[in-house]
Amino acid sequence: MSTRPGFCPACFAPLDQSAERCPVCGARMADLSARDYGEKLLHALEHPLADVRLRAILALGRCSVAGAADALVACALCHPVDVVEGLEVVRSLRGPGPDGARRRALARLVREHPAHAVREAARRAAEAP
Repeated sequence: MSTRPGFCPACFAPLDQSAERCPVCGARMADLSARDYGEKLLHALEHPLADVRLRAILALGRCSVAGAADALVACALCHPVDVVEGLEVVRSLRGPGPDGARRRALARLVREHPAHAVREAARRAAEAP
């Protein structure tokens, strides 16, 4: 039984689990499997399924990955109606990583996120010591 996903890890097109190469973007599954874990997490923030994005958000909140703060904000702003996702992004931005990048990311959410709950959570997180 194959352990490959039902989506291409590169372009997220539906993919037969036995495929060695994506018929849409041409990505080789073996090459994608070899990517760095942090890189995979950042890319998962663009996945079409909300539960996949949420798992990536939670994981990024527990580890320090370069570029995570900006990618998390971009994810929250791309899915503004998913308030739970936005609140988890705020929680993840309280985790490990460069403090300046986290503060800038929280400030951007305060300014730009359309959901009041997310803006308020980001404001409180930014003001926390």
